[in-house]
Amino acid sequence: MKFSRMTAAVTLASALVLTACSGDDETDDASTPASGATSEGAATGGPGDDGSATSAADGDSATATAATDDAAATSEAMTTDEGQAAMSVEDAEAVAATVMEARHESFQGDGDEVTDAQRSAFMGSARTAVEAADQLEEVFGEPAETEADAAPEPNVLAISREDGDLPEFLLVQTVPADEVPVLHLLESRTGEDKDFRIIWEARMLPGTEVPTFDRRSVGTPVLREGQGTLLANPRDTLKELGAYISWPQPEDIPDYRTHGYSPAVRKAAEEQAAAVADQASLREKNWLVSDDTKTLMFEDGSAFVIGTLLRDTTFTVNANSVLTAPESFVALAGDDEITDEAVLRTMVFVGMRVPAEGVDFKPEMIAAREQLVEAWGE
Repeated sequence: MKFSRMTAAVTLASALVLTACSGDDETDDASTPASGATSEGAATGGPGDDGSATSAADGDSATATAATDDAAATSEAMTTDEGQAAMSVEDAEAVAATVMEARHESFQGDGDEVTDAQRSAFMGSARTAVEAADQLEEVFGEPAETEADAAPEPNVLAISREDGDLPEFLLVQTVPADEVPVLHLLESRTGEDKDFRIIWEARMLPGTEVPTFDRRSVGTPVLREGQGTLLANPRDTLKELGAYISWPQPEDIPDYRTHGYSPAVRKAAEEQAAAVADQASLREKNWLVSDDTKTLMFEDGSAFVIGTLLRDTTFTVNANSVLTAPESFVALAGDDEITDEAVLRTMVFVGMRVPAEGVDFKPEMIAAREQLVEAWGE
């Protein structure tokens, strides 16, 4: 019996379709259901040094704004001290434009030019993901970015504050042709403008918003270790999310809002497990890539926690049974029949808002993206 595209290969768009069709979500999300995978939002950069920058992921319900001078006066204690951004707004916008152009070129054509563009645009887990997507084009087709005539205009939402430490960060938002806003985290490990690369990117989930950061000229504080005044350690938060979206789901689960993402992932795993029940058992477990965890502070003292999970979807074949591998498995592992065990590994890029002392809300997912990157078995 064949097992088709597995949970590990489910794209974010698929998860959103499941949510939109079923209406399933966490009980606590019932008052703000996910409203669809497309948007009517746009990204616009304002005039001057710190003009407001606004985006919408779901009409008027989601916005991302660079703080104005007046808004900055209301900052919580963690961000009230005047600081200075690691780079000027003009330089940040120029860097973002250069990297986004390289990103656009990485989806055009083939061969060495694309490889060079990938290296100019991405590094770390983000590059692993884009290289895997390129390898799987024969299975899933070309990405939507291939059809774009030009790179989407970047909107710099946050510039890391000068604190004497490296790396430096830029948080950039774009709105591609399908109008679902995408968030991109750019990092320079040396502090040099030429070394900025995308290390993480994900689409905003329906019904979410990016709260206000400090003014871009003042810069956004980076929480480089520990948990500061946050109510939970950023890495622990992502680990708990990983458990939350595993299958079967553990008994102890965090009280998070995922805007339909977690129920959709679990539902896809449950359906896949049922489809192969006569031949194999299925389990999914998520692992945190600790070095990928980055934390940028919002103006109110809460945080944008950005990270990567590795999801292993494992099929254990029953005795005297054989599974015919899907095309994605064959493309990555080279085997077309599985008699013992098959594992598909997916990178899950997530962005969450985590509360701080005095900021009362549930941790919630803001953005997510999945990419199948590896497969093995026998």
